[in-house]
Amino acid sequence: MKNRYIYLAKIYSAVTLITLLLTTSIACNNESETKVNQNNHGKSGRQNKLAGESSPYLLQHADNPVDWYPWGEEALSKAKAEDKPIFLSIGYSACHWCHVMEHESFENDSIAALMNKYFVSIKVDREQRPDIDEIYMAFTTAMTGRGGWPMSVFLTPELKPFFAGTYFPPEDRYGRPGFPKIITQLGEAYRTRRDEVVGSAEDIFAKHSKSLSSNLPHTDLDRKALSKAAGQLFSNFDQAYGGFGRKPKFPHATELSLFLRHYKRSGEVRYLQAAEKALINMANGGIYDQIGGGFHRYATDQKWLIPHFEKMLYDNALLVPVYADAFLITQNDFYLKVISGTLDYLLREMTDKSGGFYSALDADSEGEEGKFYVWSTKEIKEVLGDKAELFMTYYNVTPDGNFEGHNILNVTSRSERAVSKSNVKDFERFLRNCKNEMLNARSGRIRPFTDDKILTSWNGLAITAFCRGYQVTHNKKYLKAAIKAASFIRDELFRGNKLTHAYREGVHSQGQFLEDYGFLLRGLIDLYESDNLGDNGRWIEFAEKLADNAIVLFTSESGKFYLRPDGQSDLLFRPKEERDGAIPASASFLIGALLKLHRITDKVKYYAAAEKGLKSLSGYIANYPAGYSSALFALDYYFGDKIEIVVVGSGQEFDEMLDIAYSHYLPNSLVAFDNSGKSTLPLFEGRQPDNGEVRAFLCRNSVCLLPASSVEELKSQLADF
Repeated sequence: MKNRYIYLAKIYSAVTLITLLLTTSIACNNESETKVNQNNHGKSGRQNKLAGESSPYLLQHADNPVDWYPWGEEALSKAKAEDKPIFLSIGYSACHWCHVMEHESFENDSIAALMNKYFVSIKVDREQRPDIDEIYMAFTTAMTGRGGWPMSVFLTPELKPFFAGTYFPPEDRYGRPGFPKIITQLGEAYRTRRDEVVGSAEDIFAKHSKSLSSNLPHTDLDRKALSKAAGQLFSNFDQAYGGFGRKPKFPHATELSLFLRHYKRSGEVRYLQAAEKALINMANGGIYDQIGGGFHRYATDQKWLIPHFEKMLYDNALLVPVYADAFLITQNDFYLKVISGTLDYLLREMTDKSGGFYSALDADSEGEEGKFYVWSTKEIKEVLGDKAELFMTYYNVTPDGNFEGHNILNVTSRSERAVSKSNVKDFERFLRNCKNEMLNARSGRIRPFTDDKILTSWNGLAITAFCRGYQVTHNKKYLKAAIKAASFIRDELFRGNKLTHAYREGVHSQGQFLEDYGFLLRGLIDLYESDNLGDNGRWIEFAEKLADNAIVLFTSESGKFYLRPDGQSDLLFRPKEERDGAIPASASFLIGALLKLHRITDKVKYYAAAEKGLKSLSGYIANYPAGYSSALFALDYYFGDKIEIVVVGSGQEFDEMLDIAYSHYLPNSLVAFDNSGKSTLPLFEGRQPDNGEVRAFLCRNSVCLLPASSVEELKSQLADF
């Protein structure tokens, strides 16, 4: 880092350098008071090279006066041919600060002119190209100490970064240099002192790429890492309001799931209590949409009250299984309401007619963040009439509001007192009716922008969510949604033995990505354990095709899984993603799915690949377990007791036995069933009854109890597990 300071000092004054290093932190994962300045902004009257793209995020910038290019051969060749540096801007359609920087800078004619003069400007949708995002986010974080979106990276024509940041304002503000100053100084530096800039980029690349590609030495796999991780995470747990840290606060579904898993293994109640505190406070807070269901991306405050209003498919898909686990442990119906509210929201607002699920809802509408979701007392009274006062008391609505003069609905202990003091006999029904009226009224507002591209990876997570939702609520509409989504992916997005990453309006993206295989493989296994409406064996057949492809495409000789196949000519190096972030590490998901697929199929190749992958992560798991929760789930399955619940037969008692199998929190269990008598999987060998009677086989580590022939008998057997 010291050499970087010395180099940059040659380009900028000392004051400018310090300001730049201190002001690259405003981004979509941080709170800020900056407002959009609409002066001197507009559309160019012509379209740039993004106009032919399918990504909604890129299309949002197609009318900018910036000569944007998508990432590809045309832009990269232009930079080399003209010996121009590249300005790389990475973001996503629901990112509030991406919109701010667009309105302030990319729609500004004078700023765009500077960009066009000095740079070849490339816009990337991070959701469509997670590999590019992973590479340059690693550099941005290493060079500045933090990252976020919009990500702004300045590259040589050889794609090596020489400066990076996130959001930049359009003029010097709060002691920060403006984006035009940065463009001009960097552009002039490359034009007049090219050798120094390129030399510095080479130096930065050599040092950072070496650290990014290095691996910790392998060590023995140790199941105790799960306990160590739980302890580390607990030390950062907010005992007052739940969650991790102070603010901003993200849901951290994977880490909360680890708490529940550790509670099951250790019996330490504090981990269950911690998980419940977070889950309940999130669902009662403003981060959860009290009217329409579903979770916003994160809270900007400690109390979960003020959300960053964008809604992401992956957040909601990841949270549903954790709430399902909490319900299985506690039998608290509160969690079922959250699950149903979240899945119903996804069905209502995020589902394409094909069955695939959309990616995100924007935070902004009508140019204001959160406007679609907040309420004044006047608006509520107009909708609810004489029911408004009790409703507003329950949801803590006041004339002054709690968010810029308006109200974000939330539930607190005061809400429960309002219920006890009311004369309403059936308060749940009263609340449900009021919420329906409010939802109908809200539907008349101008909606936030919907990013309607379908990402295979996030759809895999959603399939898991809908399967788990079905298992605990027994509502078959959730199972049908999972089946429809999986069928769409199998029939439309798996073509020529290749799995499409992103799809929109008939257009398939190019390239194959580990996250699609890892998350979808897990979803298909969950669907295999859930689909009693048809031949569930079809999902294992599809899963095996994906697993076979993934092992060939993404593994190295060491067993490590990479994000892309080898030999991608447009990437600086082959990226890997091993640590959990906003989304769990796809390699860890794939490892866990391969272990379970081995259990189902008895094919050793899946176990061997998973074991090798786990060993490649062993050094990280041992030294930094709190950052590798999803890898720890795979490790727990690798070491833990393997519980199998195999049900055969048909009819009502068959369905009831499945419901019993789903009703226990057994993290390492496998539920397999055959209601046709035709399965050829090893799990069913010798287990098909001659007369078609229902039987359930409960086994631990291949040691089985006597077959259960009734629901009560299976209940009794599971009571000991």
